[in-house]
Amino acid sequence: MSFEPGSTVGSYRISEKLGQGGMATVYRATHERLDRRVAIKVLQAVFKDDDSFLRRFTREAQVVARLEHPNIVPVYDFAEHEGYPYLVMRFVQGETLKERLSQGTLSTREMIRIASHVADGLDYAHKQGVLHRDIKPSNILLTPGGGVFIADFGLARITQSGESTLSQDMIMGTPQYISPEQAKGNTDLDGRTDIYSFGIIVYEMVTGQVPFAAETGYSVIHSQIFDAPPLPSSLNDKISPALELVLLKVLSKDPAERYATAGEFVSAFKAALQNAPSHLGPADAAVLPDSTEKKTQAAATAVLTQSPPPGTTPSTVTTLQPAAPPRPRRPLALVGLGVILGMVILAGLIFLVLRNRELPRTENNPPGQTTVAAEPLPEQLPVGEPAAIELPVVVRPIEELEPLYAESPENNVLAAELAAAYLRDGREEDAHILMREMVLRLRVPLALNVLANRLLEQEQYDLAIVVLEEGLNRFRQDLDVQQTLMMAYLLSDTSGRRVEEYLDMLRQDAHHPTTLALGEAYVQYDNGRTRLALPLLDNPAAMDDGRFAADLLFVKGLVLRELDRHDGALATFEEAVQHEPPLWLATRIEENIVELRP
Repeated sequence: MSFEPGSTVGSYRISEKLGQGGMATVYRATHERLDRRVAIKVLQAVFKDDDSFLRRFTREAQVVARLEHPNIVPVYDFAEHEGYPYLVMRFVQGETLKERLSQGTLSTREMIRIASHVADGLDYAHKQGVLHRDIKPSNILLTPGGGVFIADFGLARITQSGESTLSQDMIMGTPQYISPEQAKGNTDLDGRTDIYSFGIIVYEMVTGQVPFAAETGYSVIHSQIFDAPPLPSSLNDKISPALELVLLKVLSKDPAERYATAGEFVSAFKAALQNAPSHLGPADAAVLPDSTEKKTQAAATAVLTQSPPPGTTPSTVTTLQPAAPPRPRRPLALVGLGVILGMVILAGLIFLVLRNRELPRTENNPPGQTTVAAEPLPEQLPVGEPAAIELPVVVRPIEELEPLYAESPENNVLAAELAAAYLRDGREEDAHILMREMVLRLRVPLALNVLANRLLEQEQYDLAIVVLEEGLNRFRQDLDVQQTLMMAYLLSDTSGRRVEEYLDMLRQDAHHPTTLALGEAYVQYDNGRTRLALPLLDNPAAMDDGRFAADLLFVKGLVLRELDRHDGALATFEEAVQHEPPLWLATRIEENIVELRP
């Protein structure tokens, strides 16, 4: 093949070989008459022997060459030389997103900036009917001046046009970033296959790792098709419920459950980050400086990619070779079948947290109801790291939501928004009905318990009660659901009568002694008999297994404090901390310790 340095190919003089992959060899070249540097991708010899490929290659390359967007590396030319088809592209001086992420973590603002540019390029191409099919960090190019470019657009489609045995036996895409439908070999794809891959890139930016990694490509592809991704918050505790919802939605196995466009995804991503820390990445990762954000003129930007190490051009068509070993992970909060079955419902339910914020109760806002006010979302990420997360409140009117839900009753997010609107307007029973339909889709209570804890972390007690009461109807014998509901009742100052009714139900079923002891003590407290509540909390049976010891000690500390026995209350709260309470409870315990310490 005469693509050697110094040789002439059409109007281009070859300068050097940049790298070689499974499907193409990349050269840097110069258009001599225009004095313009370019990159030439020469497809491998396997396509040279395919009689019909050149015709198909021309058809597909014409489509790709029509893409003209500031965030897409343009194709200048395409032809064949001595039977070898090649593409001529802009030469980009910079680095790949893969290289940038290998050095550390990006600032929150930089994540938004890069994601926004990628989304613009993807949505433009999708409107032209062109899919990328291999979106990954090594195909996102970053220039020193702040430019963001998507490279190799359409190359997967072009190479897939071949009829050779090699192209037929390969997976079109990269296992760590491939969509489930593409991994299955589906040919009826749309833009949501790229959006899934894009979602994995964003997931990697905020957690520090891809959701699925294994020693073989087969294992990764199996996970892409069948396994739920690890909860992002289990990998990075800076991730809020709002951001977690966005990442879980974009990585839905069913394309219909994802965002319809990349722009819609990034809009949700930005909204979820409006009160995020300025540096969201994992704590152990180095924080990288932002790129210089200056506009570059198209004529002055000359890029395809930074020269890769010799012999290492990323291939668009990926064979099932062993993947890099996975990076160490922190323990996951959710794994296995429970996550797979519960992920969609979890995403829909967490939406309640993201769309509502409880305001102080008044006489017109009794327990069980939530007052909600609309607020505009800021256009830009605020500077600085807030002490607490203030969640946005954007709930459309009921009259607007009900027709939409009637058309799409399986849309969990829409159902959750409508339930939030019902709660806002005091229609608690209607909210219960919607939550009941969603909870019934769960086969195990694991996702429900995770959600309940998230709601309690945000002090959304009334919303937690709605979810847990419906969860109790579905999983009546689950001790965690029983106990968490009791704590939600206590923390929301629910009436003693309602708790008594709950106790009557518990006594008919298997229950943990702690749950019963807490309920009985609360009824005494609610009736003004605080001193009678204290002996009920000194329950050896409730402390024996230690399962809910932190809950019991927390409530006991509150009773002691109410009785002005501050030393005993402080000692009890400090003992509660030793039992590793969940985050929502640990926060409340620490608040009391700080207030009681001299």
